[in-house]
Amino acid sequence: MYNVKFVEIKHTKWYNIVSKFFTLAETDWGEVMDTYIPDSSGINSLGGFSYQIRVFVCCMLSLKDNMQIEFETIDDVNIKKIKPNEIDDYDENFISKISGIDSNTAIQVKRTSITESVAQKVLLNWILLEASENAITKYVLFTDKTYNNNDILFNKSADELFSSVKESNKSAKAIITKVKKKFINDFKNFEQKYNSIRKKYQFISLENIDEKIDNDSSILFRKAGINKVVYDRRIKELLQHATVEIMEAVNNKNPYILRFDEFMALVDDICSRMTEDVMMPHYSDFKKTHVINFKDLKVANSREYRQLLSCQLPQGLIEQHLGFCGYYESLRLSYLETNKISKIKDIEETTYENFQNAKFKLQRRGQDEPYNRLDETKKQSNSYADSEQIKFGSSIYLTKEQMEDSQISWEDEENAKS
Repeated sequence: MYNVKFVEIKHTKWYNIVSKFFTLAETDWGEVMDTYIPDSSGINSLGGFSYQIRVFVCCMLSLKDNMQIEFETIDDVNIKKIKPNEIDDYDENFISKISGIDSNTAIQVKRTSITESVAQKVLLNWILLEASENAITKYVLFTDKTYNNNDILFNKSADELFSSVKESNKSAKAIITKVKKKFINDFKNFEQKYNSIRKKYQFISLENIDEKIDNDSSILFRKAGINKVVYDRRIKELLQHATVEIMEAVNNKNPYILRFDEFMALVDDICSRMTEDVMMPHYSDFKKTHVINFKDLKVANSREYRQLLSCQLPQGLIEQHLGFCGYYESLRLSYLETNKISKIKDIEETTYENFQNAKFKLQRRGQDEPYNRLDETKKQSNSYADSEQIKFGSSIYLTKEQMEDSQISWEDEENAKS
């Protein structure tokens, strides 16, 4: 089994970026839940970083024995200070590397338009990399064909680029300044690095990254032998896991490195959790990519939220319970898509019966209060639910407005109105 220790992402803005990215990712490989859709403003502006991660996953799928893939931040970017709608302006500050025994490929991703300025920064980054101890055997500039980018990386000659570097007065942290310091009055060395990169360079303009991920996942995730919904969910799990791991690594200013053996263990874990009989999304990953936005009126006005308020829970626990609900709701949709209607009915019928039993027990004891109903219901067993989070989530889900005969109330409606 593939086990990962997760570190809590504590920075709210970065949490929002994670959730916004994954809302975008779900467009192709998953559901969008009604009440708990993360704030979608600025999703298009996050496209560049979303694309970064998808290209990383695409490269990950090509790993072979004795290889590893790495995602890192360059140019000392403080990701916590980047506004979500500005993240595309920084995408050249992230680089992926895929290496084996005899190869080391540096991959720069740029989804949006590649201007002369962007091209220059990419090339200067690579010149520093070429001058380092890293023995790079191939440089790749990867872009989305939708933007009709042309290969302009070497539009400037080595002489012209060196002149631009010499004349620059940018800050000490700027890439161009680092190059200037590294190659001061040494055009010959600079030109040698420039020419070396040019010989090892490849420009890739891909029309549909999602289609490539789908195709490249087919063997690993057994596309030919399983339901399409299950196959799509496996890809979604991989994207979700990569998103969480990369975000946490970048947030901590560390590279994210995945070896081939770790990748294969991850694939096996995903395949074992996402089958036609059982769907077990990684709860920890789900939690970090689905953030409850209490400012969203859909949340604030929802019956399940009001019912949790009646239990006098602190906001952190309300968020946790709404997260359980979102997790179950996501799973429930998977069961609907795979025609596991009986599974849903068994989980929810048992949950409702547990609530009825808990309520009766509390009434007999003279302890029938909203929090006690919630707590006692959660204590009941439900063999149809494959995890505690599913069991808890189903009880919150049944407090929704549209429930009819099986609606759960922590506080009865007549008491809430009085």
